[in-house]
Amino acid sequence: MHDKVHELEKLINSSVSLIKKLEQENELLEKQVNSLIKERDKTNKGAIKTREFKDWSQKVKKKLSKICIKIEKASSRQDELFTDYDE
Repeated sequence: MHDKVHELEKLINSSVSLIKKLEQENELLEKQVNSLIKERDKTNKGAIKTREFKDWSQKVKKKLSKICIKIEKASSRQDELFTDYDE
C-alpha cells in the first residue's frame, strides 16, 4: 500500500511539473502572438500609408501633366500671339 501511495505522489509531482512547464510555454506563446499582432498592425498601417502616398502622388502627376499640356499649348501658340509685334 505504501508503494502505491508513493507512486501516486510521484505521478502527482510529475503532472504538476508538466502543468507548470505548459503554463510557462503558454505565456511565451501568448507573448509571441501579441508581438506578431503588433507587427501585423504596423505593417497594415504602413501599407495604408503607402497606398495613400501612391494615390496622392498619382493626383499630383495628373495635375502636373495637365499643367505641362497647357504650357505646351501656350508655347506652340506663342508664334501666333506675337507676330504683330515683329512687323
